[in-house]
Amino acid sequence: MERLNHKKQLITTYSRLFLILFLAITLFQACSREDVVPGLDIPDDIKSVNNFIWDNMDTYYLWRENMPADLDPNVQPDPVVYFHDLVYSEDDRWSFITDNYSDLVNKLQGISKVYGHEYQLFRKSGSKDVYGIVEYVLKDSPAKAKGIKRGDIFNRINGVLLDSLNYRELLFSNEPYEVGFADLIDDEVVSNENEIYIVPVVMQEDPILLDTVYFLEGRNIGYLVYNRFTSSLSSDLNNVFSRFKSNAVNELVLDLRYNPGGSVGTATLLASLIAPQQVSRNEEIFVKYIWNDFLDKYWREEEGDESSNLIIRFLDAAQNINLDKLYVIVSGSSASASELVINGLKPYMDVTLIGDTTHGKYTASITLHDEERSYDWAIQPIVLKTANINNETDFKDGMFPDYLVEDGYFSQLGDIEEKRLAQAISLITGIPIGPSARKSDYERLKLSVPMFSAGADDRRKKIELDADNVRIF
Repeated sequence: MERLNHKKQLITTYSRLFLILFLAITLFQACSREDVVPGLDIPDDIKSVNNFIWDNMDTYYLWRENMPADLDPNVQPDPVVYFHDLVYSEDDRWSFITDNYSDLVNKLQGISKVYGHEYQLFRKSGSKDVYGIVEYVLKDSPAKAKGIKRGDIFNRINGVLLDSLNYRELLFSNEPYEVGFADLIDDEVVSNENEIYIVPVVMQEDPILLDTVYFLEGRNIGYLVYNRFTSSLSSDLNNVFSRFKSNAVNELVLDLRYNPGGSVGTATLLASLIAPQQVSRNEEIFVKYIWNDFLDKYWREEEGDESSNLIIRFLDAAQNINLDKLYVIVSGSSASASELVINGLKPYMDVTLIGDTTHGKYTASITLHDEERSYDWAIQPIVLKTANINNETDFKDGMFPDYLVEDGYFSQLGDIEEKRLAQAISLITGIPIGPSARKSDYERLKLSVPMFSAGADDRRKKIELDADNVRIF
């Protein structure tokens, strides 16, 4: 009984924390695990951290029934090792621990030290040479001020050619550096003389990269490039949809190709602005939360089956544009809250996916930190699965596109001839858009080995890191 009361006290303490759905590989470098031999002489502060980890994992963790029951928190000298020993690695690719809580809080709101250019790295088949193609540039960032743009190719930092052995050290220093650019000549990447010195700054990313309206063939087509579900900036979505509404937008292309997730509340707002008006007005079910058995029983007993900890409903959004069809541009970087919006809207409207298969993250996490302790440790465990009104969940392999279209790096976002946007506009208008004989970007570059997509704030210091943050990141 004492243990049960302690759990209920923990739930009361954290019940107001907002959920995050997010792919945290794009977020920051979490603590890495090191091999440490457990001993008996463990400092009290480490025991305190380990007990904090155990108490919260045993209460909130989605896979708590799969945790080992015999891991004594008082004998492991490394909290990182202790945490990862509790994680159910068979299903959980996302839970993580950090010893820098304040840094985590900032990064969850898109605040970090950035250069400003988001890029995809490639290694040429049969070679160790590495080069990058800029995917997009953050508003008001150092890279933007220097004139860097989507489609720019770079292959060196501080005069040193990038390769598979040095690119981490050169790209992820968070120190000022000189970027060396290259041209595409006869389908080969060739260095040019253009070099740009960039000094990174701490800034908050504006998740709305682009919004505009196209008036084509009698259709008013809204286009929104949305790159992060940031709770502190969610009101900006209302302004965008107010403009869409004033322009009588009757079709929408939602570009989530670079969106790894974020706040469930912001995802709910975006879906409510898009959905059929009756769905929004009636506040129909948007998402269901599936907790572990202990928490599911707790919420139902304490708050009832309609608890906001079990069901999230659409909002009666004043700027709702009342659509019955939606075109979503997606990629492997579209994760968590991005997938939540798609999954939550599908039962109510026709949703067409264009691009590549999404990441496949149907879980959510919360940030847990002991405010009464002096240490800066925090954990971000997966605490629930999400499902739509039809109980559809567990899309582990991602969501497959209705139209498989590669990313058109060499057209600017918003250009109606950019491959994925062109496909959407063609579906809406019935008229083919763009040159029909354009060679594949991958063919032009002879790029057979895409490596990874690196964040504008250089968030991939550990390429193999795949942690998550209920947010849905």
